[in-house]
Amino acid sequence: MRDFIRLLPFFACGIAFVWSVQYDPFFWDTVQLASKHAHHFYDNGLRWTPLPPEIDSGHPPVFGYYLALAWTCFGKTLPASHWAMLPFILLNIGLIYRIGQRAGSPRWAFWLLPLILLDPVVAGQHALVSPDVVLISGFFMAVSGMLERRRWLLSAGVFILCLVSMRGMMTAGALFVSQILMLQEVKLIRPVSKKKVLRLLRAVISGIPPYVPGFVFAAWYLWWHHAATGWTGYHAGSPWAPAFEKAGESQMLKNIAVVGWRWLDFGRIFEWLFIAWLIFRGGDGRLHRDNKRLVTGVFFILCICLTVLLTPSALLFQNLSAHRYFLPCFLAFHLFVFSFINHVASAATRTYLFAALIAGFAFGNRWIYPRGISMGWDATLAHLPYHRLRVEAVAFLDSEKIPFEKVGSAFPNLNTGEQLLLNGDNRRFAEKDLARNEYIFSSNIFNDFSEKDLDLLQRHWLPIKHFEQAGVWIDIYRRRH
Repeated sequence: MRDFIRLLPFFACGIAFVWSVQYDPFFWDTVQLASKHAHHFYDNGLRWTPLPPEIDSGHPPVFGYYLALAWTCFGKTLPASHWAMLPFILLNIGLIYRIGQRAGSPRWAFWLLPLILLDPVVAGQHALVSPDVVLISGFFMAVSGMLERRRWLLSAGVFILCLVSMRGMMTAGALFVSQILMLQEVKLIRPVSKKKVLRLLRAVISGIPPYVPGFVFAAWYLWWHHAATGWTGYHAGSPWAPAFEKAGESQMLKNIAVVGWRWLDFGRIFEWLFIAWLIFRGGDGRLHRDNKRLVTGVFFILCICLTVLLTPSALLFQNLSAHRYFLPCFLAFHLFVFSFINHVASAATRTYLFAALIAGFAFGNRWIYPRGISMGWDATLAHLPYHRLRVEAVAFLDSEKIPFEKVGSAFPNLNTGEQLLLNGDNRRFAEKDLARNEYIFSSNIFNDFSEKDLDLLQRHWLPIKHFEQAGVWIDIYRRRH
C-alpha cells in the first residue's frame, strides 16, 4: 500500500497523458495493427477468423481483437480506444518501479520511471493505440518474474509477449536463453564434465515450465495461421513483401549504419556517453558486491540476448529497422544503464547522471530531422502536432471543395477517415504521383516524399496553404497550369 501511495503522482500523470491524447487518430503502423484489425473483428461480430490478406502481416491479431471488444463494450470511438490502453500504461508504471527497487532501492527506483517513460520510443508508443504498449507490459512482467523468482509472473509476461506479435515471441525466446545463462549454479566454463552437462540439462528443464503456456500459444497460432493462409511470417504477394527482400552488400552496410543510429537516436546517445565516462573513470562510489552487482549482470546478459535475436532481421532484409522493432533491446539497455550507475556511482553522481539522462530523453522528443531525412515519427512525441494540423488541412480542402481523389499524398495519410478517426468518412487521398495528381498534400511527417519530390513541388507547383506547429508542417500544392 505504501508503494501504491508513492506511485499515485505517476499514475495521475499516466491518466492525464491518456486524457490529453484521447482524440488523436490512429497513426503510422497502428492504423493496420490496431484500427484495421479491430474493424475486422468488430464488423464480424467478434468472430475469430483469418484477417484479409491486405491487412495480415502474420502477427497474432489479439490486440485488434481486444480493441474490438473495447469498442463493443464502450462504443467505437477514439476515446474508448485510447482509454483501453490505460490499464497497460498504469501496469507499466508499477512494474518499472518494482524492477527499480531490485536494481537500486526504493529511493532510486523513482528515477527509473521517467528514465524509461520519457524515452521517445516508449513515449511515442504510449501516445498511440499500440500493441507495443502491451508488449512493454509483457516484457516488464517477465523481467520482474525472473528477478523475483515468481514463476507465475514470468509465465504471464511470456504469454502476453507471445500474444502480441512475432517479435514478442522472439523476445520471449531471448528471455529463455538469457535465463539459462543467468543461472548462477551453472558454470559454462572449461573443462566441461559430465556432471556440468547434467547440471545444465537440469537447469534448462527446470526453467521451461513458465514458458510453456506462451510457447504453446505461439506454436498453435503459427500452425493455425499457416493452415488458414498457407504462409508464415510473409509471402511474395504480401503488401510488406518489399521490406523482406534480401539485402545486398551495399544495403547491408546501410542497414548496419541505420541500426547503429537507432541505438543513438532521440537522446539514447547520452546513455552510451555516460556509461563510457563511468568506465573510463572507474566509478566514483563503492563497488557493490551484493545484489546490485548480480542484477546489473542479469540486465547485461538480457540486453545481449535480445540484441542477438532481434538485430539480424534488420541487417539481412531491406526495411525491417524501425525504432519500435528494437523496443525490447532499448528497455533492457535502460535497465542495465540504471543498474550500472547505481552499482558504480556515488549518490551525488547518480543524481546528476539520472537528471541529465531524463533531460536528454525529454529533449529527444523534440528532435526533428532536416528536410529530406527519414524519421521514425511513431517513435517520438514530436509527431503529436500533426494530428491537429491534419484536421485543419482537411477542413481547408473541404472548404475549397477539393475532392480527395484529386489530392496525392503518402503514408500514413492514405487511409480513410473511418480507419484513422472512426468518423465514418470513407474518402481517401490518392497515392502521390507528381505526373498525375492535381493537388499534393505533403508533410515532413511523410518519409515517402524525397528531397527531389519536395524540390520539384517548390519549383513547379503552386503552394496554396501552409500549416505549421512545433516543427511539424503540412503543405498543400496545386499543379501549375
